[in-house]
Amino acid sequence: MMNVLRSMFGVCSSSAEKGEVHDMIKKIFGNELVMKDNTDKHTQRSKYVNYISENLTKILDAKVNSYKIKSTKKHNVNVTTETAESNDERPGRVGPKLVVFDASTGTGRLVLVGDERVSIQGLSSFATIRATACVFSGKWMYEVQLGTKGIMQIGWCTSSCTFSMDTGVGDTAHSYAYDGGRVRKWNVATSQYGQSWLPGDVIGSCIDLDKGTLEYYRNGVSLGLAFDKVAHGSGLAYFPAVSLAMQEHLYANFGHVPFIFPIEGFAPLQAPPIRECIRATLLFKSLEGLIDELNRLAGLKPPVTAKISKAKSDSSKAEVEVALRIHSSNSIYSPRASPHSMVDAQSTEVKKMSKRAFLMSLARLVVAEMGTVLRVTYVVVSELLPRFRGTLGLKNRGLGVDQSAVEFYLKAKEDKFNGLSQKFLAQPQPRLCTLLDLLWTFLEEAALCDVLEHCVVRECLLYDLVSPDMNFTQQLEGLYVLCGLMQHRDTRHHLVKYVFFNKITFDNFLNIKCPDETVLRSIIRKPWWQRPTSVQGETDPQIAEIAEKGMTRSTFAPTGTDKISKPPPSSPDDSTLETQYKDDCDKITKAIAPLERIQLEFLLMLLDNTDGTTMVPSTRKIFLEKFRRYIMDNCILDMRLFNVSRNSPAISWCCHARLLTAVLRLWNENPLNNPHLPPHIPARTFIDGELDFYNVDRLGGVLPFLVRTLRQDLIQVLGEENPFIQSFEPNYNRAGGIDTGVNDMAAGSPGLATLPQVISSMARFMHPPMPPMANSLYSRPAGETALALKGTRSTMPGAGCIDVRTAYLRLIDGLLALYHGIAIKHAEKLCELRDNQLDMADCLHDIEQRIVAVSNELQVVEGDLCTKTEMNESEKIRRLLTEKMLSELERSKAVYEEKLEASALQMAWVIGAIWTKQRQQELAKHFTGTLHSLRYASDPDYAAHVQATSKEILPGKSSILGGASYASLQLEYTSSSDQSPQTPTSRAASPRTCSNTQIEMNPTSNSPEFSESLFAFVPEYHVDAMLEICNTLRLYMHPTVPVQQVSEWEELVVSCAAFLCSEFADPRIVLASTRESLVQTLASFATQPATMRAIERVPLKQQMCMVEELVRPYQNRAWAQSNWVLVRFWHGSGFGFRHRQWPHLAARYGDREPTVNNLGAKVDAGLMSQCFGPCPSEVIQGRIRDYLNDHQKEAAQFLNSLLSQLNWAFSEFFTMMQEMDRVQIDAHLEPRHIKLCATCFDLYHGLARALEMTLALSPELLTKSESSDNQNELLLGRTCQILMAVVSRICVRGGGAAGFRRLVARGLPDTDRVHYYVALAPVAGCLIRILDPKLPQDHLSKVTNSLVSEPLFRLDGLEFMLEKDKNKNFSFYKFPDDVSAQELNSLEKLVERLRAARDAQMTTKSPGSSGTQSDLLCTICYARPADTAFMPCGHHSCRACIMQHLLNSKQCFFCKAEIDTVREIEPVTA
Repeated sequence: MMNVLRSMFGVCSSSAEKGEVHDMIKKIFGNELVMKDNTDKHTQRSKYVNYISENLTKILDAKVNSYKIKSTKKHNVNVTTETAESNDERPGRVGPKLVVFDASTGTGRLVLVGDERVSIQGLSSFATIRATACVFSGKWMYEVQLGTKGIMQIGWCTSSCTFSMDTGVGDTAHSYAYDGGRVRKWNVATSQYGQSWLPGDVIGSCIDLDKGTLEYYRNGVSLGLAFDKVAHGSGLAYFPAVSLAMQEHLYANFGHVPFIFPIEGFAPLQAPPIRECIRATLLFKSLEGLIDELNRLAGLKPPVTAKISKAKSDSSKAEVEVALRIHSSNSIYSPRASPHSMVDAQSTEVKKMSKRAFLMSLARLVVAEMGTVLRVTYVVVSELLPRFRGTLGLKNRGLGVDQSAVEFYLKAKEDKFNGLSQKFLAQPQPRLCTLLDLLWTFLEEAALCDVLEHCVVRECLLYDLVSPDMNFTQQLEGLYVLCGLMQHRDTRHHLVKYVFFNKITFDNFLNIKCPDETVLRSIIRKPWWQRPTSVQGETDPQIAEIAEKGMTRSTFAPTGTDKISKPPPSSPDDSTLETQYKDDCDKITKAIAPLERIQLEFLLMLLDNTDGTTMVPSTRKIFLEKFRRYIMDNCILDMRLFNVSRNSPAISWCCHARLLTAVLRLWNENPLNNPHLPPHIPARTFIDGELDFYNVDRLGGVLPFLVRTLRQDLIQVLGEENPFIQSFEPNYNRAGGIDTGVNDMAAGSPGLATLPQVISSMARFMHPPMPPMANSLYSRPAGETALALKGTRSTMPGAGCIDVRTAYLRLIDGLLALYHGIAIKHAEKLCELRDNQLDMADCLHDIEQRIVAVSNELQVVEGDLCTKTEMNESEKIRRLLTEKMLSELERSKAVYEEKLEASALQMAWVIGAIWTKQRQQELAKHFTGTLHSLRYASDPDYAAHVQATSKEILPGKSSILGGASYASLQLEYTSSSDQSPQTPTSRAASPRTCSNTQIEMNPTSNSPEFSESLFAFVPEYHVDAMLEICNTLRLYMHPTVPVQQVSEWEELVVSCAAFLCSEFADPRIVLASTRESLVQTLASFATQPATMRAIERVPLKQQMCMVEELVRPYQNRAWAQSNWVLVRFWHGSGFGFRHRQWPHLAARYGDREPTVNNLGAKVDAGLMSQCFGPCPSEVIQGRIRDYLNDHQKEAAQFLNSLLSQLNWAFSEFFTMMQEMDRVQIDAHLEPRHIKLCATCFDLYHGLARALEMTLALSPELLTKSESSDNQNELLLGRTCQILMAVVSRICVRGGGAAGFRRLVARGLPDTDRVHYYVALAPVAGCLIRILDPKLPQDHLSKVTNSLVSEPLFRLDGLEFMLEKDKNKNFSFYKFPDDVSAQELNSLEKLVERLRAARDAQMTTKSPGSSGTQSDLLCTICYARPADTAFMPCGHHSCRACIMQHLLNSKQCFFCKAEIDTVREIEPVTA
């Protein structure tokens, strides 16, 4: 025992020790606490501890009272000593000592966040609130840090000011305000003032009531004197006041913490705690001396070589926590019994206190005394935080800096912070760790938690500032401080548990803000933007080939019909400027690289998994549990309830980017399974309960329903004893009643208490942490499922490290939820910014063209005037108007150039900092892994292919597709119509012995790895996120960052296209939102040649799955978008269907490239507004032809439904057109009515084009009974009827053509697409296809006779389309660049053929009938004789109407009786 105590406390035997103790006390505390009579070497240290314990407080009080006021200058205050009193009685001020926002003065709806009541957010159109203190003389100021950049009026007002929802600060006589959102100042009247502010800006409002002036500062820089005649004097006292618009928020500082940008001479409204600051300064000085002595003492021992900071903490605390329990009965720290009680009282050697125990005892006294002052936020921010920064090597005003730490920081900065996390964790800095050890050991945990929170909040506020240059010094230092604090394990754990996910979130430190415009201008030498280019047509090789064959006549070449001349090609100067601009963007990328790197190191410290022990969890384990709640609050709940996010999309985009970088790095260091695969989620994870996927809906519906429905498949894969299945067993209701399992699950899901507050992260700075929920789902021990099982859960994860696999899966799953929930919104916003820039560039180009034209006209006018001696009045007016027009055009040009310059600066930041090549490559890997998981779970053929090729994958070869082998794989296709009705979800080609195809991962195992039907368990946001990442890469970031840079991009697109083709109508997917996303993305793929070629490379099985769904009958389903996709495969092959913009609009407005907003991330179902270039697919057309020929019954049903919908769309359009025609005044028309009319016309055109394609690919459907399930006669009659009805009502005056002509001429909004060309081109195409001379003569005769016999047949309607008189309203001859000569020739021959048939029919004598019934006309169509009767009821009509009716119903349309058969009515003979 003696040896143990001797090794623990040490033994001091030197006679020089007595003087050393005195010198140590003098150095640490000063002369006031030196005991001259303390000479006993055995009890000297113990006596000093007792003496200092009794007198330290008294000595500190004496020093504080005698401290000179000049020492307060380092706290940036300018106050007198009276401010230290309990009441703030400074002259010129009235109000309580504590200054906050006064909730009782609020006008409108707003929310005060946090206990300190200084953070506020507006929840109404305009809300106003003022502070609790006012001033009437002197110089005063307060600061606000902006959370948003919208409309806010910040200033001062008197108590007599009354505000409303429409008036705020500055709108009354005695109130003054500045609004940086509108860059104006307000005092009843308003005028220009200041600069435009940005989120994170610190606005200082300084009022001088001695001179009557008010001045504002932005980030410490004066904006100039705002008001110089502020009313002041008797009866006027001004309160700080702010007015905020909806969702705007700010954080105010009236002096409760030091100002970020103090202004000399102006005092804060809340007096600084001077006494506490002086006391803290003295205590920190003593504590620093103690730390020096402790480090010096530790330096005599062998250096610590532990790999993590835990070694430092644990190795010292085991000894310290025993040695430090001396003389601590009155301490706030509550120790166990002192080890001295175990020592023999007569052993003087053991009684003597060791030097280390002595120093720690003194440190306990100092820290205990410090605990009282650290309760004040101002002291923490002004005294403790600067010392933290100093120990890390960051310079601070008036404080010493550790030189070795400075060298470490400079070296890390020189290395751009590479490996910073490893350095901090492997070799923690001793001085800082010693300080934190002392605080954790001797300070109450709750007090230290508040201290750390105040430090991080302050660093977050400083981090949120807009950087004044491209060095990002404030942001780098802030992250460095956080990393430095986290090198201490206990501090790191605490920050993750209680700070980074409560008042503030860790993602605030992952954001990179765009600097001010002046900073960007210093980097971007000359703003550049994409100039409009001449429209030369699509680059698709098939279109070029068609043009070479003569089928098109330079369809896209500029012609004389264009009203807007095309711009010249880019000049060499523009190319040089573009190169310079991109070089400047690269400078931005290099400038932010260190900041991105230190953000990555910050995340790697949060993801440290080496510091878990049997007593405490690892940092990564804690982080992942908190990250789950973060995703739930910010993404999942927002998707379910509000469709808005609590966090800024810009912050979430950066957070996703940094987390993805960290995950990829960790994955590369320790990959799972195949090292060549990117991070992905194994298919089995969707069903085994390893992840709960935030309890969101799965593709097949809600989870309890899926488990009950597919229970046998789950058992076959997982086994009946699997905990995931067993968790549902007690709740399984075999009677079909309400399942109690749903209630248990709901109990584990977030309740109303966790619904997201409508406040942003900036406004939550002062928000107190929410109490943990009793039913929250946190991590579970092994064997426990993701569902809410019976039993209790702790709110913190268990001890130890987290499994690497589990960590990867949670991170990847969270990344997908984060991208789908919030981050994608930022990508869409940036894409909109680029599209707006392109639109403005187009406008500027048009203005420049107009300037040239007007200038030429003005020169002509002036030239004419030179030949005349005197101008008449009309010439003067003409010249004046021309000059005025030129002046307005020049002014418009200047406005657009200014806006384009600003937009080019913003785009430079986007290119250099957001849409970088690195971000593109990482997103591509994310996309690849997610797509792989989904395809593996959905497609057994893909899974089998991956398994077969995974062993042969070489480095650098695609592990997802196995090269081109899979893309070229032609799998066997089996139509769903050929499958058994008992297996509606089966999608495999080969026969099966069970209901679902199984994917065998391990051939030696008895249980399969996955079952095909279990694809229904995939969470919805996995599919949505995959589609959104794909759109981001190929539409949003491209062409700014060319997608061709992505390795094996073409193969990825083919794989994605295969997934879309097979799953966009998958019956396993029941969620309407997901089905909508899939069909929209497929439609987007069909808009561009590159992705169209990818669809053509999809294996046969997936192609036929798509075709089967596209040509499914248009009943009882949403057919508009699928019809749009179908037409895209035909666009470029139809009659006059090779344009991008409607020909009549292109001639008027020019033909511009569509922007991404129009191009297809979300294809509108209104559906036929033409803005896409042609890219026909002969491959898919061939697949459609094969399907129609091989499936006669389905083909007939499809064509019949297509004709029905076409008839409905055209009838609805024509009816609404007639109703609008009756309203003579355009203003009296309802916009909704006009929109519906235009939409029906769009639908008609799309359906007509689909009919044209169907008739072109399979014309025998109309004439061969074996090709149409014996419905050819009916289909032929209906087709001719609809085509002739359109011709009659559009072209024939008596049929309604006059109304159509008036609608076209009116030019109503949204009806610009309504035109003869759009209406008649598909009809002409249909007629040419069914009367193609290459078809059999029998077919041609049947079709010709049917057309001519149609009662609505009008030859003059057909001739209307071929008018050669230029004065006529319309003719296809007027569009030589859109309708080829070959097409016109075919149409002419068709008209001639029909004319000849009509003439032949007229000359042929029609047989009369003397029967009374056959002489009657059909009461349905009134066009044919009623020659057919229903049996047994006997009601009669014409054969065509009866057969058309029987396609959809088996009841008589007169009496509703069931029809057994029909019979022809024999004519009565004489």
